[in-house]
Amino acid sequence: MASKLTSLEDAIARNVWDGCSIALGLALEHSIPFAAVHEIIRQGKRGLTLIGPISDMAFDQLIGAGCVGKVMAAWVGNVSHGMGYNFSRAVESGQVKMIDYSNLAIAQAILAAALGIPCIPTKTLLGSDMLSSLVAEGFAKLVECPFTGERMVMLKAVKPDVA
Repeated sequence: MASKLTSLEDAIARNVWDGCSIALGLALEHSIPFAAVHEIIRQGKRGLTLIGPISDMAFDQLIGAGCVGKVMAAWVGNVSHGMGYNFSRAVESGQVKMIDYSNLAIAQAILAAALGIPCIPTKTLLGSDMLSSLVAEGFAKLVECPFTGERMVMLKAVKPDVA
């Protein structure tokens, strides 16, 4: 069997392209893939969409390097230092578009993609301001449950190109 081992430089060059979406981090600080993030920055990738419920300082570094066009997350920053400075500046200036999810909602949207389904029902966003913006952006719809008649939210699956 041929070896599939490759350098990080080649892996990023082959699998991360301008405009792709990346689920990044998704874990606590000890699991942040800094080497991969720094290689993406070195290669000058642009227009990336970053996806993740736990959006850490790797997001902020990629934003600061000009690699990001959109973020789909609940929060971007560093747990010990607060909100990401690059993220705040980029969103306020319009350089980066923020699609605001709760931690649970983005995890559910990723779960829908992992299950191979186009959407997933939830009640988590009912009563929140996030729901109206997700509906306006086409990432959620208010529906009536066909079994109970209850009001619920259908979240569109979020399937990253690279994870």
